[in-house]
Amino acid sequence: MRKGLLILMALLLVGTVAVFAGGKSDGGAAKKITVGVNSENPPWIFAEDGKMTGYEADILEEFAKRAGYEVEYKSAPFATVLTGVQSGQWDIAMSSIWIKKERAEVMDFADPYYDSGIGLMTRKGGLTDLSQMKGKTFGSDTGSANEAWLVDNQGKYGPYDMKSYDYWVDAALDLEAGRLDGVVVDDPIALYYIKQHPDSDLVMKIYIPGFKAGQALAFKKGSPLRDEFNKIQNEMKKDGTLAAINKKWFGVDPQPD
Repeated sequence: MRKGLLILMALLLVGTVAVFAGGKSDGGAAKKITVGVNSENPPWIFAEDGKMTGYEADILEEFAKRAGYEVEYKSAPFATVLTGVQSGQWDIAMSSIWIKKERAEVMDFADPYYDSGIGLMTRKGGLTDLSQMKGKTFGSDTGSANEAWLVDNQGKYGPYDMKSYDYWVDAALDLEAGRLDGVVVDDPIALYYIKQHPDSDLVMKIYIPGFKAGQALAFKKGSPLRDEFNKIQNEMKKDGTLAAINKKWFGVDPQPD
């Protein structure tokens, strides 16, 4: 009898420990968010030493830290980054995404963190004005506003040949090698690339007038995560965190507005 009682108590104790351990594990596990990115998009988001880094990574990691999330990055070409968030493959799309009317119809955007423009990156001694584009060859990243600008301006500055790239850095390398005459690209990305590659012989001196757009993280339509992110990002604006991130990656304070 005594032996049976001891066995019963031992079983009860094991069961109690198992339930407690399971509860602790579930309660202590971080919530996970998946983020689709073009991982070759410096300075915004790029892979370095086996981890994602960049301007946007700093924003997202700070949000995750404050909100208690664990981040899992999913690398993909830019066009797939956008379609992936629409289809629910990941919770957030992030790769210097411009807020455009047609995009806002199929996904939700957070408040913008940067106001960006585009320009034509060329080689030193190459083109100096948009009027010289006729008969030349230009690159851009697939599915981007840069590619759309090239398509829309064939009649004004063309005809010219166009080549699309999954990763815009490949276009920059083709430009260096002389296989392109220019690359239409977001101006902060080009300036950062030239700063990091002083021997590339590339310049960004041709800016496309009147072409500005806010950049923001994108979410699936109706996702409550968007409002949660906005709340924390606005706190980061007020406490100086976003200004510090801007200073870190571009060496200057953000514009007052």
